[in-house]
Amino acid sequence: MTQIEIILLALLYEEDRYGYEIESVVEERKMRNWTKIGFSSIYNSLKNLEKKGWIGSRYEEEYGSPARKVYFINEDYREPVRETIKKILHDPQRVYSEFSIGLAFSHFLTKEEVYDSLVKYRESLEKRRQIILQTYSEQQYIIQDIIHIKALFTHPLKLIEAEVEWINELLNEIKENKNDY
Repeated sequence: MTQIEIILLALLYEEDRYGYEIESVVEERKMRNWTKIGFSSIYNSLKNLEKKGWIGSRYEEEYGSPARKVYFINEDYREPVRETIKKILHDPQRVYSEFSIGLAFSHFLTKEEVYDSLVKYRESLEKRRQIILQTYSEQQYIIQDIIHIKALFTHPLKLIEAEVEWINELLNEIKENKNDY
């Protein structure tokens, strides 16, 4: 099950929704701060989940508007969604990133190129940190008592802090090392 599929299944677990409503929830909950989920990927994934039989759909008419396709999770797949969420929480899979690939082959670059790239990476982390802090402060009144929403903000902040500390140590090591990278 892909990341987008589990998100869509979880949103449909909460309640039946039409496609644009799912997009609105993704925007409202700031999900793009912590996952890659594009507008078109929502519809493609809904189509795939429907083909697999995990979700169904029906058309609902609203007075004065064209019928909308409303999606719902099939009853047999509610428990597998719960089990997947439990597995994600207690047995995190390794996260593979393009950054790790860059590190693995950074020896193709000069010491200065590596140093400059890491400085830019640290700057982008700091920008991301500021965006998260701003969003968190703007929505503090909403999320202060909802622990899972609060965790969606505090977790990436702690990860960014740790990564910035690690990058600073690596930059110092590169700077102090007289040899080539």
